[in-house]
Amino acid sequence: MKVQTTRFGTIDVKEGDVITLAEGMLGFSENIRFTLIPDELGEPFQWMQSLDQPALAFVVIEPSRILTEYHFSVKRDQIKSLETENVDDLLVYVIVTMSGSVMDVTVNLQGPIVVNKNNRVGQQIVLNDPKFSTRHPLFTDEPEDEGEWMEAVKKENKVASSRVAISG
Repeated sequence: MKVQTTRFGTIDVKEGDVITLAEGMLGFSENIRFTLIPDELGEPFQWMQSLDQPALAFVVIEPSRILTEYHFSVKRDQIKSLETENVDDLLVYVIVTMSGSVMDVTVNLQGPIVVNKNNRVGQQIVLNDPKFSTRHPLFTDEPEDEGEWMEAVKKENKVASSRVAISG
């Protein structure tokens, strides 16, 4: 399907690439269909583009790319719409808040987006855990120049893991 976007112009989205967030995202509940678009700078960033509102797009990243460990538990009833009890079926993304300065770029660890990779159904989960922040710094050491920016993301936390546990 062809979709008109403000940022990317007209894009071609395959049905199998549509992510459905039945409840939308916080503050954007009327937007339920999204797709992921690679960032022009390349990995690890992607754009989560709304297919319902041309101007709505979020920069996202898999938290495992930036954190040594990012683990959280959710209750089965919290993610019932994802239609799985197998955590290996789940992809996790966090929203990146861009800034004019690289050192001020943050990620929202309290509101991860969890997607079942098999049926492409997702949900934004709100974690009420004080160890997670809505403004976790992406960098702790400032890259010397823009050319080192992407390399800094990859090196900052080296090997990482992201796990979701389903309980109750």
